[in-house]
Amino acid sequence: MQNLLIPVKINNVLLYFLFVLLVPVAGSAQTIDLKSDLLLMNTVAKQQVPVSSKRPYIFKNQPKTFRNSNPVSLVFGGSLYVYQNYFSQHLSASCLYSPSCSDFGKHALKEYGIVKGTLLSFDRLSRCNRISATDLNPADIDEHTHRFNDPVKLYQ
Repeated sequence: MQNLLIPVKINNVLLYFLFVLLVPVAGSAQTIDLKSDLLLMNTVAKQQVPVSSKRPYIFKNQPKTFRNSNPVSLVFGGSLYVYQNYFSQHLSASCLYSPSCSDFGKHALKEYGIVKGTLLSFDRLSRCNRISATDLNPADIDEHTHRFNDPVKLYQ
């Protein structure tokens, strides 16, 4: 009975060894050419100009209406103002898009209101990462800002 258990242990060890040996080989069998995508992301990240000016409040110089003076608009506008002027310069210095995601959100809220503007802002934030840069066309890069042009007016 004991002689039958030893070959089973050897077989398990042999299977584990083959698994560890063959998994890296199977993983490297996929050939993905990421060199051009990484080069694109590198050039975009290196050539971006930091924003140093203060950005205005979303409803500045507009007449007082219910749309821009209700508590929800004040909370959204105030939090967007604080984010743009104090946190955005440090957190999103390498944004892929022009206008930046916070400017896009501000323009979307101004043009389409709080519901559609918020949905468009969430959509933009979900696309604002280095992984999504692999799907963007390099011909769409703006030569002045070295960012991809994605204005709010495209989403009418």
